[in-house]
Amino acid sequence: MESGPRVLRGRIRQLRRIRRIGPALFGQTLSDSDRRVTRQTLWLGAIMAVQLLSGLAQVSISARILGPEGFGVLAVIISVTSLVHALASVPGGNAVTTFVTRSVAEGRPEEASRILRFTLAVSLGLSLVAYAIIAALIFTATGLLGIGESFVGAALLFGVVGVFMATQTETSAVLRMSDRVSLGLAVALASTLIRVGLIVLAWQTGGGLTDVVLAYVAGAAVYGAGMLAATVASARQAGIPGLLASQSLRVPRDVVSFQAGNYGRSSIGALTQNMDFVLLAHFSGVADVGLYRGARQIMDMARRPFHLLRGAIQPEYSKQWYSGQGAALRRTVFRFTIFSVALAGAGLGVLAVFRESITRLILGPEFSGAAVLLLILIPGAFIASTGVYSILPVATGRVWPLLISEIAGLGISAAAIVWLAPMFGAEGVAWARTTYSLVSALVILPFAILIIRQSYRI
Repeated sequence: MESGPRVLRGRIRQLRRIRRIGPALFGQTLSDSDRRVTRQTLWLGAIMAVQLLSGLAQVSISARILGPEGFGVLAVIISVTSLVHALASVPGGNAVTTFVTRSVAEGRPEEASRILRFTLAVSLGLSLVAYAIIAALIFTATGLLGIGESFVGAALLFGVVGVFMATQTETSAVLRMSDRVSLGLAVALASTLIRVGLIVLAWQTGGGLTDVVLAYVAGAAVYGAGMLAATVASARQAGIPGLLASQSLRVPRDVVSFQAGNYGRSSIGALTQNMDFVLLAHFSGVADVGLYRGARQIMDMARRPFHLLRGAIQPEYSKQWYSGQGAALRRTVFRFTIFSVALAGAGLGVLAVFRESITRLILGPEFSGAAVLLLILIPGAFIASTGVYSILPVATGRVWPLLISEIAGLGISAAAIVWLAPMFGAEGVAWARTTYSLVSALVILPFAILIIRQSYRI
């Protein structure tokens, strides 16, 4: 009669041992760094899902409101204003991730606060300079820019987006460092509801280009203000106390040098992101620009998970490098390279197979010509998406390798556009875009390998 209770007590003891052993096994499998990357990647994934769904709705409705030609005009306005903002700006997200992390790790919180204030002030100030340049260009060179006189007001209005979004890289970096990316999700949701809601309202009321631009501006205002507020609330958790307690902007010399190189890199990146639209408008017409813009936006949305993944990994690269954890750094690079290859292969493979149906669903039947452009863009997107190693130089305080790779990619792709666009239009520009991804990846690879080799000695 006692065997039953005795067996039951034995089973209970076994279950208790399993409950104690389980967490220990998981703790051995996942390091603190892996858990932090996983947690942040999940939050960033939620933000990505919100942005992806809102982006799909935004592109789909805007394309139907404006048609290929109107969508092409919007593409030119976005490209010109974005290009000027990017050429005049010095994004500070990489400097925050790298040098604020270093200051916190080495016990200099006041220096960390000054670095963050410096990057925020520079970004906000230069965005205002950029807007002044945009206004001057629009009033003096609308014909050269490909913006008709009837769209001057919309172009001036859209230029404000760059001012509201000027500090997005710095604020995002602070939320990642403080492990409070969840606040970014709340801001993204609020911004999305405003932007998509206004675009839907424009669709229902027969609105036009100005109404679509207003939706962009309102969404950017909510996002920029919300992220700044979240940064102030999270600075202490990131090891950056007293952010608002001082106005000092004095930073170490290597931060200024890094930002100088980062300015060159961001300028090259801006040319790469927007040059194809401007040149295509010159060699072809706004209808071709509209088709290419639609294909690029679908591809950019497909690549967004990989941007977010790199955003979650970069702080870990910096922490592991400056803490002397060479083995952990190599494991992180290996694991997430394998993961990104598998994810890109699956996601872009589905896009390649169903490109025509996806194009019709998102953009509408008038944009059916964008499907072949997607097929051309996919190889370059795969190369760019799987290169999680490409942020190793920046994460370890070396901006020049990335600058060199982007200059090489820009030079080759610009030559390809000038050669191919007059003959093949949007298809030629798509091939040039893929060429850029290939060249820049090949150039950055030796620098990343060198850092991995150096990690054995830290």
